[in-house]
Amino acid sequence: MKRRTGHLFKRGQNFYVAWRVNGKAFSKSLRADNGQPITTRRAAEEARAKWMAQFALADETEALTSIAAQLAGRKAELAQWEDARNPPLPLAAAWSAFRASPNRPDCGAATLDQYESQWTAFVRWMRAHYPDGPALRDVSPAVAAEYAAALHARGLAPSTFNKHLNLLALVFRVLKEPAKLAGNPWPDLPRKRLIAHGRRELTIEELAKVCRAATGELRLLLALGLYTGLRLSDCATLRWGEVDSRRHLIRRIPRKTARHNPRPVMVPLHPVLAGLLAEIPVAARGEYVLPDLAARYARRSDAVTDLVQAHFRACGIQTHKPGTGPDAGTGQRAVVEVGFHSLRHSFVSLCRAQDVPLAVVESIVGHSSPAMTRHYTHVGALAAGQAVATLPAVLGEIPPRTERRDADAVVRAAGRIAAQINARNWRAQKQALLNLLGDGGNP
Repeated sequence: MKRRTGHLFKRGQNFYVAWRVNGKAFSKSLRADNGQPITTRRAAEEARAKWMAQFALADETEALTSIAAQLAGRKAELAQWEDARNPPLPLAAAWSAFRASPNRPDCGAATLDQYESQWTAFVRWMRAHYPDGPALRDVSPAVAAEYAAALHARGLAPSTFNKHLNLLALVFRVLKEPAKLAGNPWPDLPRKRLIAHGRRELTIEELAKVCRAATGELRLLLALGLYTGLRLSDCATLRWGEVDSRRHLIRRIPRKTARHNPRPVMVPLHPVLAGLLAEIPVAARGEYVLPDLAARYARRSDAVTDLVQAHFRACGIQTHKPGTGPDAGTGQRAVVEVGFHSLRHSFVSLCRAQDVPLAVVESIVGHSSPAMTRHYTHVGALAAGQAVATLPAVLGEIPPRTERRDADAVVRAAGRIAAQINARNWRAQKQALLNLLGDGGNP
């Protein structure tokens, strides 16, 4: 960087300083602080340096500004070159990149489907409002806030609204490196306050009505929910290999807690439930206790939920909180008060109504906290069996069947189970074979 220092010259007894700017010459007489002309070289050198310092500072500022502009231009050129060599991640490819990333959380297929639905809604909104922003890095905090406002305007429930923003924050966090993101615009957006709406338990009269009015697999599904306290996902997909009729219990790892706590729950068979299960001939038993409902649940889980709620309504039970839902005429989103999960609440309430110790109830229904698991490990099979036996027989007295089967029936059932064994279900099918061959030929 060129610096202006000026040079001294003398006219008569007085010293002057001269310099050039863009080829034009300038000069100035040098004077001391008292205004008198400077006549000695030493004083003149000091005055020259003091006068020219201001030009040196201006030159440095000008030079730094020029350098900064050059660096910015060079940085832009490098960014363009890098984008040409390794383009930024477009919105259209983000979901595939997210699913393939080893950094994303390990979640089930149903959760991934929900995530994809939320992501697709966001991409659709971006294309409609920002067609010139095709890449993930084009989503600024202002754009994120605008999308959050659009979600709010749709009247989403607080839980749905929060889950939507959390999914977007997760995708941006997982794809930070491949998408070349400078930051994540989603975590700092305010979430909605959650108001919990729990399911209520059913009365004995309601339980009797819905259970006795049900037929086919729905009847057994409701009985499983009531007499085991298992969730809908576990009842609808229960396998015969998890039903041990010889020991009179169901051994099931709850799907909800299987990933982080694969500890099975041991649910004793209530006499009524045992009788219903015994009504199914061994020769007709395949992999699932409820094959039709299991297939329907695998295709679309909410279809089974709708089936149960429609049955409840047909029995005269209001499933939504009063004043909510499409039939209320208030415009408020439906708040479900009664559903299949109500049977789980009823199971717990009925057990507690019979003074069953809380530790026993918790052990039967399962719990997700490791601390709770350690606390309740002392619950024995006898106490659990006695607890379940106290539940009322709301379906009526259905004594377990004890019919004998001939050897050919057992062999046919065993062959059918063996034919269904594959790499995915071999453990469950093995247990089904052991249960079949080990219970003395009784269903």
